[in-house]
Amino acid sequence: MPMRTPVGLPGGALAAVAPQRLISTILAAVVGRSGIDPYRIEQLVTAVPDHGSVRAAVPLAGLPSDLGEFPIGSGPGAGLRALITAAMMVQTGTADVVLTLGAEYPCGPASTGGLRGPLGAGPLPRGPRTSVRLPGGEAAGVDTGEQLAVWGAAEAARGPMELKDAELLAQHYGVTRAAADEYAAGSHRRAARARRQGIFGAETAPVVVNAVPDDSNSGVVQLVDRDEGLRDDVSARAFAALEPFVPGGVTTVGNSSTRTLAASACLVVAEDRLVDLGLAPMGYLVDWACATGDPDIAVPAAGLAVGKSLARSGFGLDDLDVVEIDETSAVEILALTRLWEREGWTFDPAASLNVHGAAIALGDPGGAAGLRMVTTLLHELARREGGYGLAALPTGPSQAMAAVFESAYTVQDVPTPRGARFHGARPPRRLGRHRS
Repeated sequence: MPMRTPVGLPGGALAAVAPQRLISTILAAVVGRSGIDPYRIEQLVTAVPDHGSVRAAVPLAGLPSDLGEFPIGSGPGAGLRALITAAMMVQTGTADVVLTLGAEYPCGPASTGGLRGPLGAGPLPRGPRTSVRLPGGEAAGVDTGEQLAVWGAAEAARGPMELKDAELLAQHYGVTRAAADEYAAGSHRRAARARRQGIFGAETAPVVVNAVPDDSNSGVVQLVDRDEGLRDDVSARAFAALEPFVPGGVTTVGNSSTRTLAASACLVVAEDRLVDLGLAPMGYLVDWACATGDPDIAVPAAGLAVGKSLARSGFGLDDLDVVEIDETSAVEILALTRLWEREGWTFDPAASLNVHGAAIALGDPGGAAGLRMVTTLLHELARREGGYGLAALPTGPSQAMAAVFESAYTVQDVPTPRGARFHGARPPRRLGRHRS
């Protein structure tokens, strides 16, 4: 039962929630909705900025206090690395039941401002800020003024190196500022539509905001059950009023992902233990791959990782029903789709790619980002009652990771053996795949 909390904005309601409360909320939701006995969980793999908060959250979530923790650390791609590490634990027989957690939250003294890195590492370096400018010196209209105030104060989730790579991609693949802004507005529209239709409800665990952050018995100030950054009124016209990071460039804070807060978690279980544990799988991890691109060659790193993972798993891009690609910037997504067009893939982005919006709309919640993508992916495959999906996101400059998943609802097409007395045959056992 992969789950996530709502995605919050720095300075928003979730920023007032104590880290251990945010973590315990998502851990309790996964354990409770799956129905597993907490004492059957053997390992906890985490991708968080502060491991002290994890230890404080474990008993709050009803888990045994001596549950072993395998920390991955924070940073780009940490959540997906944690999931894959859990799968490798199951593959090697180290554990049969692993709980995986990714989270991003403010930690350390509030006076430092902003999000912080791993414990003792000090504040994260801030990305470039952006100023607000309306074309032609026009005053902000009714439909853009509030949007400009929000996005003008936002903070980019990527550093100068990644932004430089994005500008190179824009030049090589002919991505214009207008196209990037339109894609960004579309990401917001898709995410807002998913919220209105209740699609995010099945995957989201509401978070209680208490009057005293460390005291769950204090008064309830608010119940956060929606992503804080989603807006119905975002338009390409508003994004066009934002200054680019590089003079004359394409990328802005509006068409790139920004820092946000969230937690996400899921169980990874050996398939041959599902019946014994009374669990029903939601999906199977088929295969995964990492890739590193040449920074001097304008090729999206995510495209390399996707190609490697598909080659390893034996799928083609057109075999996938849902594709979740991290929206570091609209430029990278558009460059990737144009690369696939050049390579001749028959792939319809409108039907399969980030169908419920992604990081441009929801933001980049650090260690929770990869698991949030997998959560949305598996819930969407379940909603479609089967199929295959892929999630890919950057793990550093010119580096990316991708993983292929199979829905547990997918019907295997197995030929009937010659001479069989029945009209069907039992699907072969999925060796090496694991519940996530």
